[in-house]
Amino acid sequence: MIEPIIKTIVVNATPERAFDIFVNRIANWWPLDGHAVSAVQGKPALAVVIEPHVGGAVYETMFDGARADWGKVLIFEQGARLAFSWHPGTNTDRPTRVEVRFAAHGAGHTTVTLTHSGWEVWASEASDKRTGYDSGWDYVLSECYANAVTK
Repeated sequence: MIEPIIKTIVVNATPERAFDIFVNRIANWWPLDGHAVSAVQGKPALAVVIEPHVGGAVYETMFDGARADWGKVLIFEQGARLAFSWHPGTNTDRPTRVEVRFAAHGAGHTTVTLTHSGWEVWASEASDKRTGYDSGWDYVLSECYANAVTK
């Protein structure tokens, strides 16, 4: 088994607000110019959407208006927990899994824990993929998302 990536931050928001920003305002904080399928083609994506229900899509609207699927919502517990398959720009038959938990952390604060697992599906490429995502989640969660919550 390849160890999952686990990132934990504390944000200045209630769990409900932290969850809302993560899910419903993702297009406002996700780095569309660098962490998107469109970015591979040198252009920023127009948006990212998480459809707020189990079975909902996680997708990007690319620079040209085309849709690039990133995954499917597997768990949706409003204000507490979200999990989705993850395959942006890759084959849908080899998704990894991302789970995000939101837990109260004192008055008005929330511990947000992101776990990215399932690297075995990448076989010989797993180590390189995991290494890339490890630093990528530092930027996306710890900088982009955390900054959006503080605004």
